[in-house]
Amino acid sequence: MIGITKMVCGTATVSEVLTYGRDSSRVPARLIQFSRDSIPVTVWNVTTACNLECMHCYASATKKPGRGELTFEEGIGLIDDLAEMKVPVLLFSGGEPLIRDDIFDLIKYASDSGLRCSISTNGTLITPEVAERLRESGAVYVGVSIDGLPETNDRFRGGKNAFNRAIEGLENAKQAGLNTGIRFTVTRYNYEEVPEIIDLLVEKEVPRFCLYHLVPSGRASFRDDITSRERRALVDYLFQKTLELHDEGINTEILTVDNPADGVYVYLKLKELDPDLADSAFQLLKYRGGDNSGRKIADIDMFGNVHPNQFWWDHTVGNVRERKFSDMWLNPEDDLIIKLRNKSLYLRGEKCGRCKFKDVCGGFRLRAMRAGDLWGDDPDCYLTKKEIGIA
Repeated sequence: MIGITKMVCGTATVSEVLTYGRDSSRVPARLIQFSRDSIPVTVWNVTTACNLECMHCYASATKKPGRGELTFEEGIGLIDDLAEMKVPVLLFSGGEPLIRDDIFDLIKYASDSGLRCSISTNGTLITPEVAERLRESGAVYVGVSIDGLPETNDRFRGGKNAFNRAIEGLENAKQAGLNTGIRFTVTRYNYEEVPEIIDLLVEKEVPRFCLYHLVPSGRASFRDDITSRERRALVDYLFQKTLELHDEGINTEILTVDNPADGVYVYLKLKELDPDLADSAFQLLKYRGGDNSGRKIADIDMFGNVHPNQFWWDHTVGNVRERKFSDMWLNPEDDLIIKLRNKSLYLRGEKCGRCKFKDVCGGFRLRAMRAGDLWGDDPDCYLTKKEIGIA
């Protein structure tokens, strides 16, 4: 995750509350500690069921729950383990997590156990009553997925009136006092609508915009992706928009996910404008940048299988029914996990293997694997050879 607002302006909104709680004085020390250990932000996909059918769904969600999903009692045991580990954030995802009957009880138990809980949802089921129950259960953040303007979003997500219902859900969550944000997966079908979605977000006073670069998994594939030229232009726009919002005093945080090259690119742009700020941004990259799959990001699917991230379901580390998650993660025996935590030793390719920024970037390994070589070049890197010091 690349916090463009944090890098460019030295400020953040939801991210620090979500990760560190409301005591911002703890952030620097906690940030340094976070960089040193392997305690992961953990995604738990609590169900296969979803009321929509998104074309890019990495979980290939269906209308009904899958057979063999973790029970409530098993979920409680998992939460106990995560709480003992002191994972920084537990993200409830799906499918659509709000379809699960016991979701509020699970969030409350996790929150009462000391975990900071967030939920990733399509937003269409967040009535005022649901929003209030989320607040009462202890959720600290609600991320609503919106992937374009009404026509694009509804086609993309396979649901009539999905855009308007998602916006209503977002507003209901905000009215309930929850931290909120829009999650936008960029594809060749919607990238031109990013500016209008950010304008809408500002109008609605939603404090966070999180742009996800497409990961070819589940129902998504490379054919849905944007070009390197389009990606570079998009990050240019996000950079300038971040400055504009900051100058106007608008507290909206902009982040990107699943393309660590964004962090390097923003750093290089800052270096031309303000070397001191660029240096601070680079320090942030050293702590937070790069692909943290298998180290500070983990996924547990609805059946208890553990994966390096939420898109990497074709590799399973183990199952929490057979071995504690904490044991698998803190005492790894899985060869991929071990190598991902030392990935700079294995990088190769024309760009990634020779890049002077490989220790703070390293490409997105799963995307490289989908393109044919786990340790090779990330096909979505848009940096030039000159920019990465190999020209």
